[in-house]
This record gives sequence, C-alpha cells and structure tokens, in this order.
Amino acid sequence: MARYSRQEALVTQDNLKNSSVLIAGVGGLGGFSSMYLALAGVGRIIIVDNDVVEESNLNRQVLYREEDIGKKKVYVAKERLEELNPDVEIMAIEKRIDENFEFPKKVDVVVDGLDNYESRIELERAALQKSIPYVFGAVEGYMGMVTFIDNTTKKLEDFIHNFKFKNVQVLAATAAFTASIQVMEVLKYLSNKGDLLRNRLLIYDALSTNFLEVKL
Repeated sequence: MARYSRQEALVTQDNLKNSSVLIAGVGGLGGFSSMYLALAGVGRIIIVDNDVVEESNLNRQVLYREEDIGKKKVYVAKERLEELNPDVEIMAIEKRIDENFEFPKKVDVVVDGLDNYESRIELERAALQKSIPYVFGAVEGYMGMVTFIDNTTKKLEDFIHNFKFKNVQVLAATAAFTASIQVMEVLKYLSNKGDLLRNRLLIYDALSTNFLEVKL
C-alpha cells in the first residue's frame, strides 16, 4: 500500500496491521502516541480516558480544538484518529484506570499516557498479570522519560518514587518528543527489531539538550 511505502523497510507492516495497542490517557503523551501509531498503520488502537477537554489542554493536546471544550476526550480523539487513517480500528473506552480496570480482549502492548502515580501502578499491574508489555512515559517541564517494562524487567515501584511529578508545567514539544520514543519502542517490539529500553530509563533534559540513561 502506497500509504506505508516510505516505512516498509523499517517496520514489519503485517505485524503492525495485526496488532492491538492500548493507550491509557489521550492527553499530551497519549494524544501524540495515538496519532503516530495510527499513521504507522497499527491495526487496532484502544484509547482509554475519562476526562473532558479543558482549555488548559490546548497548549499541548493536539487532537483537540476550542470547540471540543467540555466534550469527552475519547470520543473526540476517536473521530480525529479515524480521519488520520481510516484503515485503523479505533476503540474508545470512557473509563478511569483504577483497580477495577479490565483489559479488552487481545492487547499486544500498553502505552502509558497517564498523569498520576496511582493509575500507572494499577495499569502496570493489570498489564503484567496478562503478560502484556507496558511502555512507561512521563513528562514535566523540560524533562521526559521512557522505559519498557515486562515480566523480566524492573517495575515502576522500583524507581518511580525517585521522581515527584507535579504536572503543572508541560510543553507540547516535550510531550511529543517523549511520546515519539514510546511509539518507537512499540514499533520495534511489534516488528521484532532493535534493542528495547528494558531495564533502562531514558531521560531527556531539553534545557541542557542531554540524554541520560539510567540502568534499572
């Protein structure tokens, strides 16, 4: 298909087409990652969110417009993502991630687009119970971080307490950059290519333009 001709040597397109990715949160991180995965041709994208669009979202959450303020994010996001790539199935779940969250059938990998510690822990727990890999991502200010977690690696509880995320100041560019790395981890995993960030936390500091890799 011509749509994917410029990436056919870089990914395993059939694998992407037959894969299902769950994105928890379609705000800054999840909005960008859902767009990039839809453009890449992932066959089924499940987006989970319980929030409504607020004016303060519009500096970094590119799926939304002023006329969307007050609307549920998952339904607006579903419509925009279907416009980006009609070949991709978008499943919208209006739900908060908590201890009662249950995964839909057939999820190959989970992408973290959340903004709070408690929901991340519950999401990771639920994913790993089903042996589904979890791609962690977080942003604050000029900093972003990503790691790939599965049942062979360190878990969020092993390192996340070292960081105190306030989620007060966030730039669109930082969210986009961090989400891009998360998406690359997903594409590599689904295509069986490259080295994943297993037991490695990649931290990007935009102010100093430095990358730091922390062994977990």
